[in-house]
Amino acid sequence: MTIVPVLQAFFGNASLDRRRWWGPVAIGIAYYLGAVLGVKASVMSEGIAIFWPPNAFLLAGFLLNPPRMWPAYALAAVPAEIAADLPTFQPHQALLFVAVNILETLIAASLIKLTCRWPFKLDTLRQVAMFGLFALIVASGVAGLLGAVVYVTTSADTVSFWSEWRIWWFGDSLGLLTITPVLLGWLQVQSNLWDTPPADRPVEAALLLAVTILVGLWIFSLPDYLTTRYPASPILMLPLTIWAAARFGLRGAASLNLLIAMIAIAGTVAGRGHFVSMNQADNVLRLQEYLAALAFSSLALAALLQELRQQNVRLRALSRAVETVHAGIVITDPTSPDNPIIYVNKGFEAITGYRRRDAIGRNPRFLQDPEADTRKIQALRNAIEQGQRIRCTLRNRRKNGSLFFNRMTIDPVLDETGRVSHYIGVQHDITDIVVGEQALRNAHRQLELINLDLENRIEQRTRELKSANEQLAKLAATDPLTGAYNRRHFMTQANAELKQANRHGRTLSLIALDIDHFKQINDHHGHGVGDRILVMLTESVMPILRPRDLFARFGGEEFCVLLPETGANEASAIAERLRGAVAELSFSLGDAAPIRFTVSAGVAECQPNAFDIDTLLELADRALYAAKQAGRNAVRIHSSLQAPPRPEPEPA
Repeated sequence: MTIVPVLQAFFGNASLDRRRWWGPVAIGIAYYLGAVLGVKASVMSEGIAIFWPPNAFLLAGFLLNPPRMWPAYALAAVPAEIAADLPTFQPHQALLFVAVNILETLIAASLIKLTCRWPFKLDTLRQVAMFGLFALIVASGVAGLLGAVVYVTTSADTVSFWSEWRIWWFGDSLGLLTITPVLLGWLQVQSNLWDTPPADRPVEAALLLAVTILVGLWIFSLPDYLTTRYPASPILMLPLTIWAAARFGLRGAASLNLLIAMIAIAGTVAGRGHFVSMNQADNVLRLQEYLAALAFSSLALAALLQELRQQNVRLRALSRAVETVHAGIVITDPTSPDNPIIYVNKGFEAITGYRRRDAIGRNPRFLQDPEADTRKIQALRNAIEQGQRIRCTLRNRRKNGSLFFNRMTIDPVLDETGRVSHYIGVQHDITDIVVGEQALRNAHRQLELINLDLENRIEQRTRELKSANEQLAKLAATDPLTGAYNRRHFMTQANAELKQANRHGRTLSLIALDIDHFKQINDHHGHGVGDRILVMLTESVMPILRPRDLFARFGGEEFCVLLPETGANEASAIAERLRGAVAELSFSLGDAAPIRFTVSAGVAECQPNAFDIDTLLELADRALYAAKQAGRNAVRIHSSLQAPPRPEPEPA
C-alpha cells in the first residue's frame, strides 16, 4: 500500500466521496502536531514564528470535504489548540486563538467554494489566484487583525498591535501556502493529461529531490560571513521549483516548496543562511517574502502548464476529430487580402481532389464551375462581406475537372472584440443525392404521364361501363317495343310507392288501360299496324303524365298507370285526358281510310293500409271491365274502397 491511499483514508477524499468521522480525528492530531511544530521548530529566539502550520491542515480538511462535515473538523481543532497552547497561554486565550483560526479557515473555504468549481484542486491558474486572494490575503489578513486584538488585550506584556498583526498574517499565510497545496495535491485524484505520467519518472524525481536537498543545505547552512564569498544565492532554488512544476505538476511543485521551506526555516532558526544579517524581525520578513514568492510562483506555473497541457490535449483531439470527419472543412482568413484558405482537412482533399498544399493561400472561388448560378455566388459574397452565416448548394469542379454539387455551410468566427477573424466552411458532396433527385423527378414525371393516361382510359372505360349498365338496366326495366316500363319493374316500383304511401298516410290510384278491338286490328291490318298503335299510344300518354307517375305495358294491349298521392276523382280526370288524347290519334296506310283506335280505362283508389298492389290491380281491372261493358272508349271508377272478397278454397 502506497502513502497516497493511506493519507486519503485518514483525511477524506472528496473525489472518491469518502466521508468518515475519523477524518476529523486525524485533522485534530495533525492540527496539534502542526501547532507544536510551529512553536518548537519555526520560532526565532525573540519569539517570532516564521510560519503557522495548523490552519493549513484545517483548511485542507474543509476543502477536501463537503460543508456538512466542516463543523466536525472545526470541533476537532478546539482540543488540539488548547492542548498545544496550555504550556504558554491561559485557557481563555487558547479558546480565543482557536476561534480566530477556525474563522480564518472558514472564511477561506467559503469564499473558495463560492467562486471556484468543486472539488478544489489548484489545477488552474484561476484557482491558484483565488487561493492566494481568499486564503493568503483576505482570510489570513482578517485573522491577523483579530489575533492581534486578542493577543494585545489578553497579554500581560506590552506588545505592538501592528507587529503582532504582521507576524500572525505572514505566519498563517506561509503555512497555508506551503502545506495546504501538498495535502490537496496528494489527497485528490489529479487530472492525468501529461505526455508521460509522473509515476513513470521515479529516477528523475529522486534526482530532483537529491539536488534540492543538497543545494538547500548548501545555501542555508553556510554561516553569514561565508555567504558573501560563495555563490550560494537563494535564487538557485528557483530553477528547481520550475523543474518540479514543469515535470511533476502540482504535487511536485507543492512538495518541493514544502521541502525548501523546511530547509530554509531550519537554517534561519539556527542562525545560518542569507536571512540572518539583520535584526530578527527583518530576517523573518525577508525569509517569508522569499518563500512566499518562490512557492506561489511555482504553484502558478504548475497550474498554467497544466492548463496549457489540457488545451493541447483538447486541440489535438479536436484536430484528430476534424481530420477524421468525412465532410470537407475549410478555414479562411478574412483579415488577409482576398480571404485566403489557411486550413483544409482530409475530407476536403477527398471531395475535391486538391491536396492541402494546392489549396492553402488561395481563395475558395477556384472551385467554382463556370456555369454556376451567378445569383447564388453573389448572395454568398454578400453574406461573407456582412459577416453572416450562409447555407447554399453550388456547382463546383474537382481537380480532374469533374462536376460535383457542394452543399456548403459557412459560419463567421468572432474574436474577443466581436470582429470576424476567420470563416469556417463545411462542405458535403451531394452529387449522388442531386443526380438521384433528378432521376426521381424524371421518373415522377413519367409516372404522372402514365397515370394520366391510365386515368383517362379508366374514365373512358368507366363511362362505357356505366352506359352499358344503364342500357342493361333500361332494357331490364322497359318494354322493348314501346319504351314504357315493363310489368316486373312496375310491380317493384309500385310496391315501394305503396309502402311509402302507407308510412305517410297518403292515397294513391291506379289506371288500367286497354286498347279497344286490338285483336281485330291485328287480324285485319296485321301485327305491324298493331305494334305501331302500341307505340303511338305510349308517345301520346307520356307527355300527359307527371314525373312521379309510373307508366308500364303489362302485356299485349294492356297498360297501367300508378298515380302517387292521387285520389280517384283526380285519377279519373287524368284517365279521361288519356282517353281523349288516344281518340284523336290516327294514321293512314296508303290510299286507305285513316285508321283510328280508342282505349277504355278503369280507375281504382287505395287508401293508406287498405290493401296491396295485386288487389289494387284487380279493382282497376273490374273498373276497366265496366268501361268495356259500357261500350268502350270510356272511363270507369271502382266504386267500393274495400277489397273484394276472396273465393274460399275448395276442400281437398
